[in-house]
Amino acid sequence: MLFFNKFRHTLVVDIPVIAFMYMEINNWHGMSVRCGVWQYYESGAFEKEKFEWVWSFLRTNGEMEMADVYAHGIHDYANERYQKYDYPEEWLDEAEEIDEWIKANEEYIYKWMYDLILEHKNEVVKLGEK
Repeated sequence: MLFFNKFRHTLVVDIPVIAFMYMEINNWHGMSVRCGVWQYYESGAFEKEKFEWVWSFLRTNGEMEMADVYAHGIHDYANERYQKYDYPEEWLDEAEEIDEWIKANEEYIYKWMYDLILEHKNEVVKLGEK
């Protein structure tokens, strides 16, 4: 909640990397659990650079499998031709595969988020002090 409360009105590019990555992976996971991960991708479709940033961060930090799964759901949901929610069936099938991966790897995702915070503990503490 610290990150959300602190950065909810902040432009993506102005959020510290660790806070942004934590919030995005948490949101990605949460949307999957609540209503299906396709809505995560749909809701962020107008900020495609954030998807690329998360994917790149995961790959750069050796999270190849999670990065590949994450990238699998990135599509052009903002395209005018899909504004009536008439998404291609393969996009929804891919989203279901991502949901299944997230469900099967929930503990891993939680540990990844925990480790991210621990690895950047001093930075996170400073964010909480400001």
